[in-house]
Amino acid sequence: MLYTVNLSQDRSKENSYLSTTLLEKIGETLSAGKKTILYLNKRGAFSCMICEDCGYLYECPKCDASFSVHNHPERLLCHLCGTQESSPLSCKKCHGNHIKSVGVWTQQVEKILKESFSSSKIYRFDTDSVKTKTAKKEALEKLKSADIIIGTKMITTGFDFSDVALIGVILLEQELSFPKYNIEERVYTNTKQLLWRGERVGAKTDVVLQTFIPENDFVKHITQGNYRDFFMSTLEERKIFNYPPFTQMVTLEYRDIQKQKAENFMKMLDNKLQTLNKRNEYDIQYVCLPFKRNNQYHYKIIIKWNDVRIFLRNIEIEIMRNSKLSLIIE
Repeated sequence: MLYTVNLSQDRSKENSYLSTTLLEKIGETLSAGKKTILYLNKRGAFSCMICEDCGYLYECPKCDASFSVHNHPERLLCHLCGTQESSPLSCKKCHGNHIKSVGVWTQQVEKILKESFSSSKIYRFDTDSVKTKTAKKEALEKLKSADIIIGTKMITTGFDFSDVALIGVILLEQELSFPKYNIEERVYTNTKQLLWRGERVGAKTDVVLQTFIPENDFVKHITQGNYRDFFMSTLEERKIFNYPPFTQMVTLEYRDIQKQKAENFMKMLDNKLQTLNKRNEYDIQYVCLPFKRNNQYHYKIIIKWNDVRIFLRNIEIEIMRNSKLSLIIE
């Protein structure tokens, strides 16, 4: 049975991201000697902004992707194109004042559950806890005996667990803020794989899907299993924002431990591309705000049009000779 929980109305005293409904279901599952799988898309904090009154999810007007919430100063930022907006004081859709930044991570959930169910075997299965082949083998053994498994996307495919009676999705909309144009498609696929994995081994499995935006169209597509409407609306959005399959899309990404060096190279490359784009046929977006990963600064240029591969021949030397420049074609 599928339970959709509105976190704006159902919050436990333990944590606003763990509803009373979910905690009660976990207790019942433990009493029955069965397993619980709790899914959360990220091991680290990753916030998006929503309106608790109407369920509006703040999205970039240029990219059909959700804004991420950044602090110091607080602002909304699109990691696809670099568009920024000031944090809103009221909802642009319903003009309500209950605007909320939401985000939760696996370590946080693990800590709360160990306090609430201290006698249970709780295991967190993510890339922080499983970093080597040896750790993976050890993890698989621990998963067999665990009462509660907290996992990221790693848990959605490739594992068949017996005695799973409860599956909980901690915060569905958090994954929507990941900076990919096709993120809704990925979230839909991941969530559907997770929700019905219990039935694949012939078990009766209850599902608790938690969200602050239960009336959001995307959430309804998942809870109602309405793939056709989801597919059609997604296709229409791709067409409006000029994304594949209606165009070719290439991402050029340069990385370096020296921020200024990375920025200078990508500015040079952007200037060259803009000069070559004399008729403005190509949609070229230079994302001037970098992200940092493994002590390297990453800058991106996104190009969209029907014959991007031909256009890229103009920068073959830069692509072939520079190992720090990667090219992704979609």
